Amino acid sequence: AFVAATGVDALAVAVGTSHAMLTRNAELDYELIAALRTAVPVPLVLHGSSGVSDADLLEAVRHGMTKINISTHLNNAFTTAVRDYLPAHPTTVDPRKYLGAGRDAVTAEVTRLLGRLSVSQNA
Repeated sequence: AFVAATGVDALAVAVGTSHAMLTRNAELDYELIAALRTAVPVPLVLHGSSGVSDADLLEAVRHGMTKINISTHLNNAFTTAVRDYLPAHPTTVDPRKYLGAGRDAVTAEVTRLLGRLSVSQNA
């Protein structure tokens, strides 16, 4: 009813995650994801996906989740790379150097996750 009444393009649903999780131990309700996928004609969005393991993210996609938001996880990868870079290069003052390390870490993690979450490859 909400989707029909509002005309939303996508629907973020609460199925066991929360924002800004630093541990990957969220427990998802796959039956609810599948039921929602059947019930609504718009893509489903999972917020708080940083708290979900790779295997559970793949299972969520298999059950009908369309968009996965993983900002905290990627922010953590970026920050860790910058923190590791600076002590190893104590004379660096050019932010392009240490921010590049963060960018490279995010690129590697996004590439890894996209490969892991490709349902057609993992079916």
